[in-house]
Amino acid sequence: MSVPHGFGRRGSLLPFLFLFFLLLFVVHPSWTVLSRSVFVKGVPGLGNLRALLERPHLFRIVWQSILVAGGVALCATALGACIAVTVFRTRLPLRGLFRAAAVLPLIIPGFVSSLSFLFLFGRNGLITYKLLKLDLAIYTWKSVFLIQVMDFATIAFLLISASLLTMDGRPEDAARTLGASETEVFRTVTLPLLRPGLLASGILVFMRSMADFGTPLFLGGRFATLASASYSQLIGSYNLEMASAMNTLLLLICLVAFLLFRRAQAAGERTRQTAERPPEPFAFPRPLAALLWGASALFSAFVLMILGSVLLAAFTRHLGANFDLTALHFQNAFLRGWRGMLNTLLFASSAALLASLGGMTAAWFVVRRPGAASRALDLLATAPFAIPGTFLGVGYILAFNRPPIMLAGTWALVLILTVVRELPLGLRSGVSVLSRQDGSAEDAAATLGDGAFGAFFRIVLPLARPAMIATALHAFVATVQTVGALIFIVSPGTKLLSVDVFEAVYKGEIGTAAALSVLMLSLSAAGMAGILLLTKKKGAEPWIPRELASGRTL
Repeated sequence: MSVPHGFGRRGSLLPFLFLFFLLLFVVHPSWTVLSRSVFVKGVPGLGNLRALLERPHLFRIVWQSILVAGGVALCATALGACIAVTVFRTRLPLRGLFRAAAVLPLIIPGFVSSLSFLFLFGRNGLITYKLLKLDLAIYTWKSVFLIQVMDFATIAFLLISASLLTMDGRPEDAARTLGASETEVFRTVTLPLLRPGLLASGILVFMRSMADFGTPLFLGGRFATLASASYSQLIGSYNLEMASAMNTLLLLICLVAFLLFRRAQAAGERTRQTAERPPEPFAFPRPLAALLWGASALFSAFVLMILGSVLLAAFTRHLGANFDLTALHFQNAFLRGWRGMLNTLLFASSAALLASLGGMTAAWFVVRRPGAASRALDLLATAPFAIPGTFLGVGYILAFNRPPIMLAGTWALVLILTVVRELPLGLRSGVSVLSRQDGSAEDAAATLGDGAFGAFFRIVLPLARPAMIATALHAFVATVQTVGALIFIVSPGTKLLSVDVFEAVYKGEIGTAAALSVLMLSLSAAGMAGILLLTKKKGAEPWIPRELASGRTL
């Protein structure tokens, strides 16, 4: 395949403009955090980093973060695999309900799940206190573990579903022809083919758990993770150096996990087959079928309870005490959060447009213009995928709160951060599409005088429209939900709806928080509805779930 010419003399500068943008808004804030982490009270030294490994209470934060994230990765992957196999490889009843429940957490941010968990299982919870008359201590690592497993099982479901949907059925048919039982076929043929997807899912969930700071902050009690402890160090103690040290160690752990994730993805691509014949549904023995169906049903019931409790709390006077219907919480929500709603719509729409178009443009240079600049562009544009949100948030508040670049508190910095966080998905989706397209049509258009610039807009973008729409919708949803990075840099004039919900939950304003959550869930649901409609188009379903699962921001 020949390589089209660049976008003319001006267009040839585009990769370097991209690189400058990424150096300024990815490398610069990251370096600022790394450099601040090696200071102790203004004096250069590794005291803060050593303290994380030597002081018992700080080291406990490190190892319990890793242990919980590892356990969440194992359990969420196993649960997601059970649901994916039940939905796509069996004829068990309620598969449609299980599939819908499996993607619902995409529109429910973790801190909203924590709020619902308090409604249901807290000291005055509907289930524990009202129904069972129990007084349980829920502010422990166990609650954090449970909520993260339920939230992140969706990631595993999407990744494993993508593998199941592209699997060829002939190896399984051959095993059945040789006399293997359904369980043996699944164990000896299907599971080995799924192994790269299972491994990638586990690593990705581990990264998400390590980077989650809202769930430990709300439900952990004395339990803390590196992400939540760094937030407390910055907001509570205003210890920028210790917060930077914690985020530096968190970044190192996530980078190692990211490298392993990329290797697992590469292994999955090497073993991915062309589904010349779709596989047949499994007729599992009754005990195994009951186990799969039971796990899927329990997960679906929990997710629906979480969603239902938010709606109930938003429309009743006091959940658990007074169930009279009221719109008071929404009145308070609109009075308090109207600016956040407008800002959310503005920033989410802008981030969706810029992330999809910018990601596709960057992907064009990576695929069609290979070279040192394109490789550097690919690396830097993908890097935010591996960087935890708290790390970038701390980096932005440190890097852009002083001359020569004073952007703290401005709408521009919020928009830039949202675009940077979503750019990896736009790039990877674009690369996935362009690498499967023949560039001869672009060459022909350039030869006929249209030029590469015209060919890009008239040929590349129309062919890549499904990928761009999926990226834009996902960027919209992610921006609506994002808290981890933005909470450090928003100001009263740039506050978003997600930050309003977070603050209301943190202050114990339960009814207002529930009403704001309903508004945020409505926006997220609109974006996810578009994604689900897009996956029904022919040829789109195999890659969209995989890209969206791996593209969820940290």
